Amino acid sequence: MTEKIERLFLIDSMSHIFRAFYAPMAGRQEPLRNSKGQVTQAVFVFTNMLRKLITTEKPEYIAAVFDSSEKTFRHESFENYKANRDEMPEDLASQLPYIFKLCEAFNVPIIRMPGYEADDIIGTLAVKAAAKGIKAVIVSNDKDFCQLVKDPWIVCLRQNPQNIRRRTPVPPIEWCDEAWVEKRFGVPPSKIVDLLGLMGDAIDNIPGAPGIGEKGALSLILEFGSAEEAIKRADEVKHKTYRESLKNHQDLIRQSLALAKIDTQVPIDLDLEKLRLKEPNRKLAYELFRELEFTALTNEFSDAAEIVITTYERDYKTINTLDELEKLVRTLWEHDSWSFMVDDSNSESKNSYKKKPPVGIAISWKAGVSRYISIDKFDSDKQAAIQLLNDILSNGILSKTTYDYKRNLAVLNRAGISIENLTDDLMIGAYLLDPGRGRYDLRMIASSEFGIETPNVILSNWSANQYETTETADLIFQLTPSIRKRIKENGLEKVYRDIEMPLIPILYEIEMNGMKVDASILRHFSDFISTEIKKTAEKIYEIAGRTFNINSPKQVAEVLQDLNIATSKKTATGQIATSKDILNELANEYEIAKLIVEYRELEKLKATYADALPDLIEDDGRIHGNLNQTVTATGRLSSSDPNLQNIPIRTELGRQIRKAFVPERGNKLISADYSQLELRILAHMTQDEVMLEAFRNGEDIHAKTARLVFGAKTDEELKEKRRLAKIVNFSIAYAVEPYGLSQRVGISKTEAKKLIEDYYKTYKGVRKYMEEIPEIARQNGYVVSLFGRRRYLPAINDKNATVRARAEREAINMPIQGTASDIVKIAMIKTDAALKKAGLSTKMIMQIHDELLFESAEVEVEEAMRLIKAEMESAVELAIPLTVEIHAGNNWMEIKD
Repeated sequence: MTEKIERLFLIDSMSHIFRAFYAPMAGRQEPLRNSKGQVTQAVFVFTNMLRKLITTEKPEYIAAVFDSSEKTFRHESFENYKANRDEMPEDLASQLPYIFKLCEAFNVPIIRMPGYEADDIIGTLAVKAAAKGIKAVIVSNDKDFCQLVKDPWIVCLRQNPQNIRRRTPVPPIEWCDEAWVEKRFGVPPSKIVDLLGLMGDAIDNIPGAPGIGEKGALSLILEFGSAEEAIKRADEVKHKTYRESLKNHQDLIRQSLALAKIDTQVPIDLDLEKLRLKEPNRKLAYELFRELEFTALTNEFSDAAEIVITTYERDYKTINTLDELEKLVRTLWEHDSWSFMVDDSNSESKNSYKKKPPVGIAISWKAGVSRYISIDKFDSDKQAAIQLLNDILSNGILSKTTYDYKRNLAVLNRAGISIENLTDDLMIGAYLLDPGRGRYDLRMIASSEFGIETPNVILSNWSANQYETTETADLIFQLTPSIRKRIKENGLEKVYRDIEMPLIPILYEIEMNGMKVDASILRHFSDFISTEIKKTAEKIYEIAGRTFNINSPKQVAEVLQDLNIATSKKTATGQIATSKDILNELANEYEIAKLIVEYRELEKLKATYADALPDLIEDDGRIHGNLNQTVTATGRLSSSDPNLQNIPIRTELGRQIRKAFVPERGNKLISADYSQLELRILAHMTQDEVMLEAFRNGEDIHAKTARLVFGAKTDEELKEKRRLAKIVNFSIAYAVEPYGLSQRVGISKTEAKKLIEDYYKTYKGVRKYMEEIPEIARQNGYVVSLFGRRRYLPAINDKNATVRARAEREAINMPIQGTASDIVKIAMIKTDAALKKAGLSTKMIMQIHDELLFESAEVEVEEAMRLIKAEMESAVELAIPLTVEIHAGNNWMEIKD
């Protein structure tokens, strides 16, 4: 029997922490924070990585290795070593103490030594472990460690997030032995230092040999065996650039080789007993997760809580008979208000259209008291039970509260149950109180905000879903008064009562209405795009002089290098960057760059829309997406599954996708779009006289800017400058910086700075607003929309200038964006009510930023358009009039052109 080999896992901690900090999280627009404003995203991702590593691999020994803050021998030998790295963001630095606490809680030893990098400590410990017959597993995606790989004693473990879109899929876990290294880099581990020394490393600012790159480095090593041998035999190198680089930069190459080599002679002992894996300190873990507000983890470790959870008295019961339900209904009639929550555990989708009738409903009318009505267990009495529930839930006298009203509405309507006099949705309330939080888990809000602890136990004979639904109803009842109070104290009642709450049933109806899509149009368009993709590829190959994978950034970079097309930026791996922004810059001079951008756009159109949308059409011939109220920090609605707000409109080819969105036979589509809504709000908020006058007189604001700011005099100049003025007008509303404007307009940063200054000389009120709002945000910690919607900006006083500047731009933009979102929502509410009052069958089917989309019977299109335009333009009263452009037609493209 083969004796089991023990393993030592060495975690390259800072590498994982940086990746965790910048990792995309389910499309979130802002980093994860707790209710105190502390950013927690890196801690959260690192925690999941560490726990998965421990539970899955069960290592005998483990250590988290960190860099020291002191300079190392590499800094002494090369002053620019890692000089290209920015200062650690404050939002990340503030999380490091929590990561150290996490390691302490999980009894994972922390190792760091003054004057030594983590790479060298890991290398030394790995070599010492291997010498003792212990297998060293280096947990890192850093290619530098591949030089240490030695079968079977030293391997690397790469963890690849699966929520990142990649051209070539990679597995979640990769074990990197000698064969893996050679397959990936083309050389064995013993030659990795030579490879890095020649190609350089952009992450560590190791220069390498100028002009050689990864492809050239590999070819030289394969031909000569090492970098040193390539230097000695430089005259034999056929490639002129490589030959000259080897001759002219010998010292730089040798210095790069020294920088790339990991030191395995660090004076550190390998004390295996100190590194032996131990059980976590559950009390420390619980306290940490509770402070960070990691809901699932707090519940998992709640058995270690010092709180005596038996003091949480619960009177939870299930109701399975008609007699019990009738008794409950009589009890509810005796209480003015109560809370409820549906059990929709039988529905896999969050989509309203795909919801099924509820498994059960929980109702609470007193703290600690809750009843779960098991609808599925009523059998022959099921319809009678549903009728009783409908009678009580649709009664307009008794007030009710819930959490996620739209979800409850969708589920209950499937059972024929309607809801009246719903006064509170705690998910919406919690969102308004902290719109940047991102997560609105009821249990964590109960714990962190109101000190209500929920025991991590389930009553006997209860399913997890039954218990969770019952407890949720109880928590809703307990938290409602407190959340109402905070909403009032924060001046949010108008937004809550008059905007967000009335909007919920409308969003539900929009989701249920859906948008009709003609799949045949998309299929034909897909075929057309396929032909265009092929034609574009052929043009690219012709210019390149060879075929290659256009979707591979690496191969594109190699082609650009072969064509002597230089870019100023490189990726983290040292290759030429080929992002869209960079290729767009190159497209002005190089046809191949322009064609590659076109190729990528065609590929995206085909994959994301033409091919994907037909699969999302439901049995009624329509696509039913989700509209989300609690995602954006500005109050804007977001769309998902699919994102119908993102259907292309900027390019002629992209607009063709909209041709597939059509009405039913005998109907028309109506598009009603606010004209320059954000600029009108900017004029109202800044009270800029020039801007106000333009809108009051019905002038073209972009033409006016072209004349006043950019000096356009003739019609020809006006036509040219108006395009520029339009970009600048909208960019200013988003608090654009000179660099950002330079990229949008295609001018230098200096020119962009002057352009902004010229703009402010004309629009003095706008400048005053831009200067005052950040100061208000600094004093209050938040900014507000015209209707009182708040956005908190904890980074507004950050020490890091980059982080602070971003918060200042958000402070300037939020009152405008937030007010725009409020106006559109008010318009939705007023328009919906007016259509219903008029008895029209016209339905709202989508909201896209400042545009509302309707489907109307042909016979009532004119009346519907008149009514919609009137309601939208009178939604609110500003210092200048709101105007709406409205059109009807046979498809979405037609009414937007």
